[in-house]
Amino acid sequence: MPDILTELARLGHVARAQTLRARGFSETALRAAVTSGVVGRPRHGWLASPLADRDQLRAIAAGARIGCHSALRRFGVWSGIDDCLHLQVPRTASRLALASAPQLIEVGNPGVWHPSLRESTRRGRDVRLASDAAPRVHWAREFAPRQALDWIVSPQSALVAALRCMDAEHASAAIDSVLHERILSRRQVDALMASLPNCSASLIDRFTGRPESGVESLFVRRMSRAGFRIESQVDLAGFGRYDGVVDGCVLFEVDGRGFHSGSDEFLADRDRTLIGQVFGVPVVRPSARHVLEDWEMTLAAVARTVEDAAIVRRHRGLPDVFG
Repeated sequence: MPDILTELARLGHVARAQTLRARGFSETALRAAVTSGVVGRPRHGWLASPLADRDQLRAIAAGARIGCHSALRRFGVWSGIDDCLHLQVPRTASRLALASAPQLIEVGNPGVWHPSLRESTRRGRDVRLASDAAPRVHWAREFAPRQALDWIVSPQSALVAALRCMDAEHASAAIDSVLHERILSRRQVDALMASLPNCSASLIDRFTGRPESGVESLFVRRMSRAGFRIESQVDLAGFGRYDGVVDGCVLFEVDGRGFHSGSDEFLADRDRTLIGQVFGVPVVRPSARHVLEDWEMTLAAVARTVEDAAIVRRHRGLPDVFG
């Protein structure tokens, strides 16, 4: 007989009783686990390990799955800046227990990643849990039922809902992120886009799939719209890879995650800055906060750096470093 907590961990720490029965647990074993306090019963027909988080329990209480932005986060994908809990129910659902579900569940556990997510993606990162605001409910079909878990939609359904829900720049960033994290393939993304007649084709552009963080996606497209020539993900003479270059003369590194996984990564970032200076190419390093909360200052700072760098290169008779 498998251990129930081990099995729940494989399923994301919450599951329907029928799912556990299908995996070899008898009704007697499930009742014993609840009676002994090994697992909880957040709703009739459901079991949860002590590690389940409050958004999972809110979704179960409402009779829904975590979806849209909130589901993308569980896959390590860019989910925009909306902190509301997004839930999904089938279009055919006759009723939703949202009104009777508690809006605030006092559970202090950290957010649970989707169990399929690679450890390398999880390392040093946390799932951002939703605010206490009332959930937003999406009535939609599940695009990939076999990839959905009891408590969360498939990545396909999460992305489709997000593309309909987000503004254009965050939707493009979500597409970049789902490709970079290898949650979906380009073929899968293209098929989903084709199934959305009202989804703008402009969400796919020459940058698609190249930025390595959501904030980097916002940065490159905003700079491009501002009239700058942007090359994304460039290598400087084999000495280091950078997020990109502006007008062939200023490198940029967008600190999209707002953290470093350790001292080695911190030092590598500084190495790239110094290498750029060795080649006479300044490096700008806007943070996520700069891009998301103070774009005007960020744009002005980059524009001035590019202007000064271009003057220096013209004065010295130097060509663009890139292109």
